[in-house]
Amino acid sequence: MKKSLSILLFAVLASGCMKRENLYDEERAAEEEAKKNFPVQNIDPEQDWNMGTSRSLNVSVNEKTGETYTIKVYDGYPFAAGGACLLAKEVVKDGGMKTIKFDAPAILKRVYVMRRLTSIDYYVKAADLRDGQFEVIFGESLSGAAGARSVAKAMAFSPRYRECPAGAEEVEEQDLKNLNKAGNYVIRTEVTVDEGVKIGNDVHLYIAEGGALVMTGTGGLRIDGKNSSVSVLEGRLEIPRADLEMNGSNGNNENPQFYCGEEGIVSVEDVDLKACVWMNDGMFTALTDDGFEMGHGVQLQNNCRLEIKSKKGGKDDILRTAADKGAAYSVFNNQGYVVVDGDASWENIYVNLAGEGVFHIKGELDLEDNVTFSVIGANTLIKAGEMDWSEEVTVSEGSSSLRVACGDIGDEDNLPDHVEIVNPFLIDEGECTVAHGNAEEDDKDKLAVATFGFEDIIGGTTDYDFNDVVLHVTNVIDNKIKVILVAAGATNAITVQYSLDNGAGYTDLLFNGEQEVHAAFGVPVTQMKNTDRPVIDTDAGFPSCMIPVSDNDFSFAANGRIRIHVTNEEGKSHLVESHTAAGGVPYALCVPVAWSYPVEHQRIDAKFPQFEEWGQGIGSEDWYKTEL
Repeated sequence: MKKSLSILLFAVLASGCMKRENLYDEERAAEEEAKKNFPVQNIDPEQDWNMGTSRSLNVSVNEKTGETYTIKVYDGYPFAAGGACLLAKEVVKDGGMKTIKFDAPAILKRVYVMRRLTSIDYYVKAADLRDGQFEVIFGESLSGAAGARSVAKAMAFSPRYRECPAGAEEVEEQDLKNLNKAGNYVIRTEVTVDEGVKIGNDVHLYIAEGGALVMTGTGGLRIDGKNSSVSVLEGRLEIPRADLEMNGSNGNNENPQFYCGEEGIVSVEDVDLKACVWMNDGMFTALTDDGFEMGHGVQLQNNCRLEIKSKKGGKDDILRTAADKGAAYSVFNNQGYVVVDGDASWENIYVNLAGEGVFHIKGELDLEDNVTFSVIGANTLIKAGEMDWSEEVTVSEGSSSLRVACGDIGDEDNLPDHVEIVNPFLIDEGECTVAHGNAEEDDKDKLAVATFGFEDIIGGTTDYDFNDVVLHVTNVIDNKIKVILVAAGATNAITVQYSLDNGAGYTDLLFNGEQEVHAAFGVPVTQMKNTDRPVIDTDAGFPSCMIPVSDNDFSFAANGRIRIHVTNEEGKSHLVESHTAAGGVPYALCVPVAWSYPVEHQRIDAKFPQFEEWGQGIGSEDWYKTEL
């Protein structure tokens, strides 16, 4: 009897071992089959399939207000047409500094940081990745004294002929036809001429109170004499059909000069400036046919209102700087209001902004090579419809931030340091100055997410579309991580678990109270959901849940794990982990953006042709940006 029991016990144990061994063999065979069918062969031994990372931003606020500010970190220009995603949000007390940690794509080299107090009191600055971290400063510390002095020096030049000297000879129409004799001349009545006027060497022409020079012909006003000048002090200069042309060739002290005084009004057609001094304290309007052009060696200063419009009504470059390389660069100082009803193009120029200086370019501002900005004060602004930055655009060290507002910021990779991106400003035009302020910022942010895509490998029938379960996992905001169920592609029962300690201990996720993903969508296990099209926007209406974390510094990219538990109709189960050992075959991918995952039975390499080379270690980790 004992012998029979022993034989029976041995048979039962042997049967159990065989079942476990068969199950192990089945799982191993399934994994081997999946590995053989994986789109990438010759996997790089160091490839860990990780595309996200943890980053830090050092932010300082020194606004001298005593307020507490909300700091928001975005992955792009937040006021662009497509918007940007919120990476992190913290609060910083004025006079303080904080290090903000957040998850981001490893390829992200620039963030945009908003300092926000109210819906209309906010600034945005770009920060580039340096030595593995970002840094941004709000407040006075960007405006060093040396930088302010250098800008002030650049703003110091002005015409010498701002007052009509006693004894100036009063001129009439006939005197203007050949004004070549050196001396001082003044117009005190309205003088109309139908021919061009040329100002010769050492000739200084003043238009005083009650005076006007009206040029009805096509000859224009040419100021190119050595040490010559025209000053519109309190009268008018009208050249509706011709150019104001200035062309010097001497040192700055002898180049021709033009001045429009505080009570002066000037209206011209085109403007062509070379090697001269031009200053406006009044109202200067160019209704152009060919544009307002600054060549080499121009010193231009606008302290009131300079308005440039196109007669054609188009958006050609109606404000241009065109100094040749190797020639003396021009300087454009502005502490008034410059409005351009069209496009502008600048190169080989120093642009200095001070006081409440505003450039309002209603079209595109094209910043080409060798453009340097210097800024004094926090109330200056460049507003443009769109901007295009070359790599050779800089903001002088020590100057205040260059504040820019536009609908399309252009190539963000070329954006220089010390540029502060602000929401498109509301413009209230005056004469010499312009009132401006922030448009309302609604504080409704789209959260940055990472997309987790899983592959069910039970039975070895794997299509590598990574849509058997798709999740969006947000960055940590207000001590919470939101997990959104995006798609369910497998026809097996699947639950989802997470760990906040690198896989040491998992907790079940409940989506709208349901543990099984199909049930969370309200469909049977046999019905797939959202695998016929990739879902990018999951702002509302998708099953979701919250994961609480201890603080906002928690990095899911560094410490978090997600796994799915798959059970088929025969009761067989399998775990799929979100992280893969280096050199292994991944059955899950974490793509650090809202990813346009493949549709059902579409292999990942069929949609993303650069995936294979990345897996082999010879491609770029931004493979997910290029799809067929």
